Amino acid sequence: MGCDEDTADWPEQLAVRIAWCYYALGLTQQDIASRLGITRVRVNRLLAEARRRGIVKISITSPLAENVELEEELKQAYGLSEARVVLAAGNDAAIAATLGVAGAEMLADQFRDNTTVGIGWGITLRAFADAMPERPLTGASVVALLGSLTRRSSIDAYVSATALAQRLHAECFVMPGPIICDSEASRRTLERQPMMREVQERASAAAIAIVSIGGLDSGTIRQAGFIDEDQLKSVRSAGAVGNFLGHYIDENAQIVDHPINQRVLGMRPDRLKAIERRVMISGGEMKVPALRAILRAGLLTAIVTDQDSARALLQDIDDKDHS
Repeated sequence: MGCDEDTADWPEQLAVRIAWCYYALGLTQQDIASRLGITRVRVNRLLAEARRRGIVKISITSPLAENVELEEELKQAYGLSEARVVLAAGNDAAIAATLGVAGAEMLADQFRDNTTVGIGWGITLRAFADAMPERPLTGASVVALLGSLTRRSSIDAYVSATALAQRLHAECFVMPGPIICDSEASRRTLERQPMMREVQERASAAAIAIVSIGGLDSGTIRQAGFIDEDQLKSVRSAGAVGNFLGHYIDENAQIVDHPINQRVLGMRPDRLKAIERRVMISGGEMKVPALRAILRAGLLTAIVTDQDSARALLQDIDDKDHS
């Protein structure tokens, strides 16, 4: 330590004057050095020491400050490399729109030439694709991680692969079959087709996967009419907490043993780990149980969610720590 940090030689009055000039008057460190006849290095060192001793305390009063704290806590709690928490309110569509924009802001500069991007579908990911600024890439491709929606009345609201491919000027690959086949045998027949195998291989080889999740009562599969009330009750009774990549999963992120899961055409959740970067864009009270399951299972490397969902996901950690 230099003499400025030693208690006996601590020039508190000088440090206070420097802090006042810097924080209250807005002078640069070089301006302060010239005014007081000292070096800029000494100004910098005294400012740092003033903060360490509590003479200067930084207070951020914006309600968004909590989001930054929540992001860091989510990364630490679930081993994530990146997290984005935003203020979002309203119905499912309003939250989805806000999260979609936030996801586009986070990822817009992270797509590269010759990259394959895997993406799911749903209103949140469609909002993400629509919010993505145009970024012409060379040799890039976008591949759907799930089968297609076949009801024309609802398809535009949920399909994200083609919309994202247009933004990135990328080639788009879709799975040539419905998300829910009419039988397990039909699904197996489709999976044996060369065209289907090619798309699934591309999906597994993607550099980044962008996914969302559905709550039992708010999932796209239910909204699009692929599951009726009796089936929903049945899958709930089997232990489902939400829908991920078209499959109903339990609190451990395992695929629930239920006939409807045998008919799903798409990447299995446990195979997602083969992709290096796995970004979840999702939020809302109904989706927290499924989000928690996916995070605990280590299936994600990044998340974009809303403030209330982030608090709920961290509260679960806190409750376990104190139990």
